[in-house]
Amino acid sequence: MQEKYEKYPKISCSQLFCVLMISRLSAEIVYPRSSGGTPLEAVLAAAISELLRFIAALPIIVYSFKGTNVHRAVYNKSRALGWLGAVFAGLLLLAAALRTLIGLSQFAVKNLLPGGAMWIVFAIGVIFAVYSVVMGTEALARSGAIFLIAAALVTVAVMLGNIPYINNQSLESFTRLGDWTALVGDVIERLMRGGEYLIFAAMLPYVSHNRKSELGRTALLFALFSTLAAVGITVMNCLVLREMYGLCEFPFLAAASLSDISLFKRLDGFAAAVWSLGAAFRSGVMALAAVNAVSEVYRAGRSRNAPENRLERGEAQ
Repeated sequence: MQEKYEKYPKISCSQLFCVLMISRLSAEIVYPRSSGGTPLEAVLAAAISELLRFIAALPIIVYSFKGTNVHRAVYNKSRALGWLGAVFAGLLLLAAALRTLIGLSQFAVKNLLPGGAMWIVFAIGVIFAVYSVVMGTEALARSGAIFLIAAALVTVAVMLGNIPYINNQSLESFTRLGDWTALVGDVIERLMRGGEYLIFAAMLPYVSHNRKSELGRTALLFALFSTLAAVGITVMNCLVLREMYGLCEFPFLAAASLSDISLFKRLDGFAAAVWSLGAAFRSGVMALAAVNAVSEVYRAGRSRNAPENRLERGEAQ
């Protein structure tokens, strides 16, 4: 149970949803495509990976309907398991943040800053991640809503600008069947882009809600919309790029380079800038979530030992 002397900064369920969505979609766009399968394989891989991530996160989601602090609940059952789970989750989140920073460095240098130095982009990303931890949950959550709105606008603009490139040949590309050898690798690669359900678990104590069921519904809404968005972006990329899809390292940026909306003849520069910021935000969120996960079991240990310490000092009534 959460003690009275602990005052958590609070964010809303909608802010948590925005944080999870910008984190999830930035990985889909910024991470380079490593598999050269057919468009049909790519769409199936996107759907399968989302489903597998959801199944793996079911224990966290089910608990969120009943409680607000997963890591502390495990600690209260078993100290060893509590610390093991929190530290393991923290390490996974830090590893994902590091991979995001590496991916961001490659993405920015190739699409936004040609000829730039990767280490400079990486260093700036590290500074932002550390600053995010210092800023805390409330400030980061407010920024997440702004990032998501900007990213949604540029992504919708790219999709609208690419409508003229979708034709019968685009639909025929989905009928082409490969040998399916790339499907497993693509699913694994997309699974490695996750981590949002770990963020969800680490941020639960910081979410303001009227009923505990609101937390679980937030997770379910995220699962639904992240699947729709990831699959939708993949379908759009495949329809626009057709047989070239499997050859593109960053399919969304390749599709954005073809877009043509009024004065904006190409949207790839805007998209690269916005999603680079999104990836930097993702790394900061994951670093903060790693700290939150470990700090929860530390707080649980303090609250469990506090009554004993007050008795020793003769302060209990």
